[in-house]
Amino acid sequence: MKLHYRKLTMNEHESVKKLISEDQQLRDYLLSVLELESEKVTVAYQEEKILGLVQIEPEKNTSFVFVYVPVNYRKRGIGSALLQYGEAYIRDRKTKKIMTTYPVNNENSKRFANKYGYERLFSSAYLKRGEGTFSLEKVPARPYRDEDYDDAFKLSSVAFHEMRVRVGEFPDSKVGEPSEEMRNTWKQDIENRYIYEMDGEIAGYGYLEGNEIESISIRSDLQGKGIGKKFIQYLCNELYNRGNKEIFLWCVVGNKARKLYDYLGFEEVWESEFSVKSLNL
Repeated sequence: MKLHYRKLTMNEHESVKKLISEDQQLRDYLLSVLELESEKVTVAYQEEKILGLVQIEPEKNTSFVFVYVPVNYRKRGIGSALLQYGEAYIRDRKTKKIMTTYPVNNENSKRFANKYGYERLFSSAYLKRGEGTFSLEKVPARPYRDEDYDDAFKLSSVAFHEMRVRVGEFPDSKVGEPSEEMRNTWKQDIENRYIYEMDGEIAGYGYLEGNEIESISIRSDLQGKGIGKKFIQYLCNELYNRGNKEIFLWCVVGNKARKLYDYLGFEEVWESEFSVKSLNL
């Protein structure tokens, strides 16, 4: 099947929403991508009929590709064509690895990924919380500043490494190294980054993207003291105050923070398996 490709346009959003509306499992995730990251979406079409989507996020070390084919167009080779298109795009940008994802209970998607050389890395749950700001007393949280970078980056890198070690599915996990490149990346959307302070020191770091809590971490020696609960509530209220009706976040399966998210009213939308393959450049 000969497919043509183009970047998703604003005029196509409504027609794409109709395509995904009947997919109960992936609808929330795809709608979030359309709303927040539509510039990363390419549509595959034939005779002006959209037959599939591919989300492409090129990165230096590990890039991301997510392929979606609506139910009525599956088993026609469209998924294979989309994946090959996404991989070719990423190869041109000299990335080292490609990661993809699919519902953990979808055996067809799992076989499809394995067929193309992807191996399971970990599973993560996509969680959603509906409307309802939290009633909070004053919380010692504030917007991130550039001078916070060194401490905030170290805190986040150590906390996520320790979480990955506890989960036990990240044998290659390492504590990230700060860099000027990363510091400049944080500057570019500084308004979405937040700090939690305690006794004049940085105790937590959070990052928001669209309607998602993209990242939240608490300093290792301060975990278990209720800081995470207050900081999550604060970040949720920030997102609600921006006009969001729903809030999303990812939680790695096995992460002890899941109990807190459940307690705060987050519900699982779907559980996803993430698989990765290395590229020979």
